[in-house]
Amino acid sequence: MSKVRVVVVGAGHLGTYHLQKMAADPLATLLGVVDIDAAKRDKAAQTHEIRAAAELAAFKGQVDAVVIAAPTLHHAQLAEEAMAMGCHLLIEKPITATVAEAERLIALAKERQVMLQVGHTERFNPAIAAALQIADRPRYIIAERLGPFSGRSTDVDVVLDLMIHDLDIVATLIASPLVEARAIGVPIITQATDMAAARLQFADGAVAQLSAGRASLEPSRKLRLFTVERYVSIDCAKREVKSVRRMPANGSPWPQIAGEPVDVPPGDALALQDHDFLQAIIDHRAPRVDGAAGLRALALAEAVKQAMVVPLPEGLPVS
Repeated sequence: MSKVRVVVVGAGHLGTYHLQKMAADPLATLLGVVDIDAAKRDKAAQTHEIRAAAELAAFKGQVDAVVIAAPTLHHAQLAEEAMAMGCHLLIEKPITATVAEAERLIALAKERQVMLQVGHTERFNPAIAAALQIADRPRYIIAERLGPFSGRSTDVDVVLDLMIHDLDIVATLIASPLVEARAIGVPIITQATDMAAARLQFADGAVAQLSAGRASLEPSRKLRLFTVERYVSIDCAKREVKSVRRMPANGSPWPQIAGEPVDVPPGDALALQDHDFLQAIIDHRAPRVDGAAGLRALALAEAVKQAMVVPLPEGLPVS
């Protein structure tokens, strides 16, 4: 296969970006766009000179891969439709709305022998990728992901909208099982939780402390990793990584501490992710973020949601 024939499902904010990346990637032939909103799909089709349809079935027998950038609640159904057509899948995060749906999709992908990649784009952020190479044996992780209210992804709460990015990174760094989750959340703009904080304790003693919000005045996407040998600070937005490492004592009663340079190459995270998806199909290899990775991030998100305490407004009685 020299080029992968691609259809994007969803012509909203993220779908528009996927269309741009696929149209520009030399490994892809962008065939069409699917959306129930006629105005959105027609605009996207005209922009990229591709076919538009209200249903994925319109491309049956013509497409190799499908990018699902529709609302989370529709991921499972759309993915099953695509797999029934024999298509490889790139599903925007979170993989599905529930763990049970994710488990079913992973089983179906194996049965149909199609590739399933989950769009945890932050893994392709050059700063995160550089940090993951040196962040061995983390003991404590702090993550902060805040942003102004955008009006997007309101079908899910802030845990599945924003915090799940960092939950995926935590799951990548810590293989040990989760033993305890504590969380607090507050609805501010929507009826769902818009600001949340969580503390996760793992069986190996590692701890992750995460905060996420979609009602902040200023954006912030930062992680701090405390490992056995290093302290690594990551600014995802600025794509900066700073690292301090413990060095041999060299006769001193205390270990020496020294900064170490971390090279962060340029790169567009979404373009890198979509290209990896296409290359994995051509090479018949597993993607960097497969269905199992998406499932573990979602399982951690469900644990956070189940543990979440929502404070009552002042003055309301506690029943």
